[in-house]
Amino acid sequence: MVAGTDSAAKRDRATASGASFVDYAAGDVVERLRVHAPDGFDGVVDTVGGESLRRVAPLAAKPDMLVSVGDRSVTELGGEFVRRRLDRSNLERVAAFMVDGRLDPDITATYPLARAAEALALVESRHASGKLVIDMRL
Repeated sequence: MVAGTDSAAKRDRATASGASFVDYAAGDVVERLRVHAPDGFDGVVDTVGGESLRRVAPLAAKPDMLVSVGDRSVTELGGEFVRRRLDRSNLERVAAFMVDGRLDPDITATYPLARAAEALALVESRHASGKLVIDMRL
C-alpha cells in the first residue's frame, strides 16, 4: 500500500500511479494517513524536513524505515538521511533507467533556454507537476 500527500491539485497524479491520496491541507495529515495503515507504513520518505518530518516519523512501522532527503536530523529519529548526488555517473544511471523504460521521468513541459527563468519560477512556486525540461539548444 502506497500513500502520498500533496495539495488537492495533484490528487489525480498520485492516484493515477496507484497511490492512496491524502491532501495535506485538509486536516491532520498523520491522522488521515493512519487510516490507511493503522500499524504504520513499511517505509516513510520525507522530502520536506523540519516539523513535517517530526510529525510523520511515527508513521514508520520501524524507525530505521524512515528516510529523509530534506533533513539530516532524521538520524536523531532513528532514520536515514539520503544525500542526493547529481554527478555524471548518477545522471547516466538515471538516463539508462529511462531508456530501458524502468523509470518514467513524467516530463510535463519543455522550455527553450530563452524561457529558463519562467520554468525555474514555476518549479520554485511549487505548482509544477511532473518534470520541466530546459532545452539547451540555441
